[in-house]
Amino acid sequence: MHIVKSWFWPGIITVACLTTLAGWFLAEPIDRQLTDSVAAALEVDNSWASIEVDGRDLILKGVAPSEEALASALKIADETNGIRVVENAATLLPLVEPFSFVVTKSDQGVLLSGNVPYGDTRAKLLAAAENAMPGIDILDEMAVARGAPNGFVELANFALQQASQLVSGEISLAGETYGINGTAANAADYESITNALKTQLPGNGKVGEVKLAPPAVSNAG
Repeated sequence: MHIVKSWFWPGIITVACLTTLAGWFLAEPIDRQLTDSVAAALEVDNSWASIEVDGRDLILKGVAPSEEALASALKIADETNGIRVVENAATLLPLVEPFSFVVTKSDQGVLLSGNVPYGDTRAKLLAAAENAMPGIDILDEMAVARGAPNGFVELANFALQQASQLVSGEISLAGETYGINGTAANAADYESITNALKTQLPGNGKVGEVKLAPPAVSNAG
């Protein structure tokens, strides 16, 4: 018959408790190390992404600007040393076809609406609008989306320049199709807009519907 000494069971319990506590204390540093490692790698080209780490399992979150960006972020997370499982909880920006951009000019100012690609394009277009039409209020209602044609920025800048030559009206982009509906500020602007629309538009733009009115003629005398 074996006699279990009185110190045996308390010793077993103590070891079990210490093991559990060690797991708790070690888990947080591992989580933090992996989080810092993956976050630093993602920050370079995938700042849209966020992560959640539990032990050695990672969840990728955020709204990716493209399928390529999403694949890149998943690859970075999956190849990080120490990560066991990567779960994709990220989504993609909506794909819009045709990709639209509208400049509306009125007495109240200039409204930019439609779509804009992810990144710094919004800031560039707002700056271009202010440069083309200084002193006029610029209202931004552009929504970020995928689907911009390759020459979108060039064609959008062209639209802003022509909007500066209108008293009022609307210039719209639908994919690569360029439309204008408005009244020219003066005879010179009317001629300038008309002649520009007869040439190859920037960004491979194609002329669509054009309703351009000449400036109103005042009756002197």
